[in-house]
Amino acid sequence: MSVPPRMGFEPWAWFAFALVGLTLGLLLFLGCRTGGPTAVLVYRQGPLWLGLASAVLMTGGLLWSARRRPLLQRGRVWPLGLLGGSLWVCSLPIAYPSSHEGKFSATHFSLPFAGPARVLVGGEERMKNRFLFDPSRRFGSVFAAEAGGPLTVLAPAAARVAARAEGELVLCVAEAEYLFFEGLEPGSCALEPGAEVSRGQVLASAAGPLTVFLQDGLERGRAEGVPMRYFGYRSDGRVADSGVPIPPQVVVNLAAR
Repeated sequence: MSVPPRMGFEPWAWFAFALVGLTLGLLLFLGCRTGGPTAVLVYRQGPLWLGLASAVLMTGGLLWSARRRPLLQRGRVWPLGLLGGSLWVCSLPIAYPSSHEGKFSATHFSLPFAGPARVLVGGEERMKNRFLFDPSRRFGSVFAAEAGGPLTVLAPAAARVAARAEGELVLCVAEAEYLFFEGLEPGSCALEPGAEVSRGQVLASAAGPLTVFLQDGLERGRAEGVPMRYFGYRSDGRVADSGVPIPPQVVVNLAAR
């Protein structure tokens, strides 16, 4: 009695295995928390392109198999299943695995505004912090004036102005630590790069939401966010020696009163 030949893997299946290997390599690389521009680029672009490649190859594999029946054979189930797993992994909303995780800046920051403000974005909950998926803004916060009107933006620490653009200001607060302010009213900041500022000094005003985040480089899209804590503030009526404001708290800078 003759035994049917055992079917090996088809050409497209080997590409599938290679693609799954790249996906595992991406997860391993990001899990090592190496930091730097390469890690930021891999996090931003890797899942997108690997997920797209998985979808295309999975579709191609199904079309190939449909033309060579029976559709599901032993040599096709594994590569199709692994491609589906790769596509699923690449579509997961995974917070950026920062190399600075748990390593707070040594700088003692005051809240960067005068008067009460509501926290719109912050903390580690996905529903309250969209910045978890942005390497640069990973540990950032967004504030808005609670009583209406613009926020008076203050320097939260002694620093040097590193850059200024329309609606944006960047302070160098320490070596490899750049504090970004976004959402400033146009024309409200007259500081020039190189100027020294002291804690509590008025920097500008913000009519809408004020975004504040600390990163380890000046270049956008290539730097990682750095965790930061605020000191000496009141949160929902209670004094906090230090902490990270989270939505929907209303916070007040005690030093600015």
